[in-house]
Formats: sequence, C-alpha cells, structure tokens
Amino acid sequence: MNYPQRAMRRHGLGLGLVLLLVVVVAGCRAGRLQGENYGADDEPYIRRDVPSDAIATGGRVAYRVILVGDTGEPVPDDPTLAAIGRWAAPQERAAVVLLGDNLYPSGLAVNDRPRGEAILRQQLAATSALRIFVPGNHDWGPSPQDWTGAHIVAQQEFVLAWPEGDVDFLPRDGCAGPAVRELLKPGDGLEQGIAVVAIDWMPWFSAVADTNRCPDGDFGTRIDAAFSALKRHFVIVVSHFPLRSGGIRAGFSRGFIINLFMDFYHLLRPRPPLNLYNPQYMVLAKQVKDALARHQPLVYAAGHDHSLQIFEADEVARLHIVSGAGSAGKVSPVTAVNGTIFAHAVPGFAVLDFAIHDGVDTPVVRIVRTGQEVPVFQMRIP
Repeated sequence: MNYPQRAMRRHGLGLGLVLLLVVVVAGCRAGRLQGENYGADDEPYIRRDVPSDAIATGGRVAYRVILVGDTGEPVPDDPTLAAIGRWAAPQERAAVVLLGDNLYPSGLAVNDRPRGEAILRQQLAATSALRIFVPGNHDWGPSPQDWTGAHIVAQQEFVLAWPEGDVDFLPRDGCAGPAVRELLKPGDGLEQGIAVVAIDWMPWFSAVADTNRCPDGDFGTRIDAAFSALKRHFVIVVSHFPLRSGGIRAGFSRGFIINLFMDFYHLLRPRPPLNLYNPQYMVLAKQVKDALARHQPLVYAAGHDHSLQIFEADEVARLHIVSGAGSAGKVSPVTAVNGTIFAHAVPGFAVLDFAIHDGVDTPVVRIVRTGQEVPVFQMRIP
C-alpha cells in the first residue's frame, strides 16, 4: 500500500493523482478499524465465549515466564518494571523474556551510549530472575543503512556482561536463529520441560547485515532441528515481530487525519517494510508460519504493536500473544479482530504459569495491567 515516490514518477503520475491515492489509501485504512479501540479508559475486550471453567486460579506454579516487549523507554522508578519484579520475585524458578525494542530510539549507539546503558541497566536490575533479551528493530539502529548488526552485538555484549544473576541474549550476533534456551528439564517439577526458541527477523529485512557468524542452511531446516530436541517440552517461540495483531502495525487505524498524514509521508519517504500488511513482511511471515506449522508450539509471542493481545489457536501455535506495552508512553490503539480472545491498549505484560492441576501439566496465561496487582484476564491454554 506504500509506494516509493520514484515509482510514481516512473509511471508519470502527477501530484494531484498522488494526493488522491493517499486519500483513498488512508480512507481504506480508517475503514479497516472494526469496532472500538480498547484503550486505557475502556474495559478490555474479552471474547464472550471463553468458557468460565477455563479460568485458572490457585495451584502451585512450577515455573513462570513473563513476556514483555518494547520496554526501551522506561521512566524513573518505572511501574511496569517494578511490577515485573514483583511477579517474578515469589517464584523460585522464573524467566523474564524482553521481546525486543529494548532500547529506543536507536539501540546502543556509540554517540548515545551512556543513556543507552542506563536504560538497559534499569531493565536488568528490575528482577533477579533469568532475563532473556530478544532484539527488536529499534535495537538494530536508526535506519536501514545502520542494520549491519553492530548495534545488536554491542547490546548483546553489555547484557551478557551483567554481573548479577542469569542473563541471556537470543539470538546472538545479529543472526536470525532459531536460538534455544531450555528453562526447565522434563520431570523437574512437571512431566514436560519448558523451552524458549528465539527468532529475529531483522537479518532478513536488512541488506547490509553481517551474517558471517550465523549458521548456514535453510531456516525451516534449522527450525526442524531445534524442535527435534524439544519433543518433551512446552515450546514458547519468541520474536519481536507478530504474526497476528489488531493494532497499528497490522494497519488498523489511528484516525483518518493521522493516517492521511502518515501515508503521504511514507509515499514521499518510504520506510522499511516493518508492518504486517507490507508484502515483504507477509512473505517472511509465511516463511515463519510454514516452518512452525510442522510443530505447532504452545505459544508464539511477540511485541512490536504496543498493546496486550491474545489470539486463539491456529495451525501455527496453540496461542498467539502480543505483549508490546512495556513502555507506557508508547501504548497504541488496539481493536478486536478475527480470532481475538483479549485486547487492551494499556501498559502491562503477559505471564505464562506452568502448574500441575489434577495430575496434568497445565499452562495458564495471565494478563497483568500495570498498577493492578490482580490479573485483568487469565485462562488455561487449551
């Protein structure tokens, strides 16, 4: 839907036709907003047919995984980071997965390193649980010509040098992955184990990425190899980029006037294809979907859209989670779309709790809104 200006000139389109096209495109975008925005002043969207007997309360948690993305613009004494610390603290075994855009606006840049290190330090100090950092597009640098991977390696080295507790950075060295981190071995509190499989799409988007240190071979083959070692595990696939969303990154409206301005801006100055409706994004999404559909992990979790969303099972995963509301100042509108179970545009994060109910391993998803101690939503994963 976004066309480079030079293409317009090549086809001889005048300014009037360009403006007309912008109005049509923006009008289509605005029209794609089905239903209301579920913002901070509104109740969250919760699908009515979620069965009441699926609501999970109580039970001893054997392992907890906190999923939070887009945390790269914290405020002093950030309440979301503080809430993450509280939710991780009661668990002897817990992990916090930061789903990318860990440092706005341009990653760990040389000319802004003291500020960047301070922000990363604030996130690292938020909890003593295992912290797994996953890269996002902002972590790669400010523009496509900077996407060599140098910013990623700098952030990776800073995170891995953190002296307190267990930390990880996945995938490493600016590679696409998959990179595997086992969180719990089978039989250690649960019959099944738990593992995180991390993917970074940015090397595919970049024309200048240095992948010399990355594994060779087809992505799907590497996914198959990773899952072959995880047959007795609940697998959580994590990436910055979602496969499903009802937010702005999926083309849902910020309002007609803002859309009009943004589409005109992008026509004059094309941006990288980092939205779900972009053709290149869709090609890469299909590559990921095809690889994961052979294994159907428990969860596919991402950030990128600055809201909290849960989607029902499909051929790719038993649950999709978008948890990109880690920075309160960046929360953006969200609506309910086909398959939405939960949607809310508020600061917060998702929690996966793994417990034993009636002798059976039972994963539970909870949504925590910053400032509220009780989850606003929770359900067993079918």
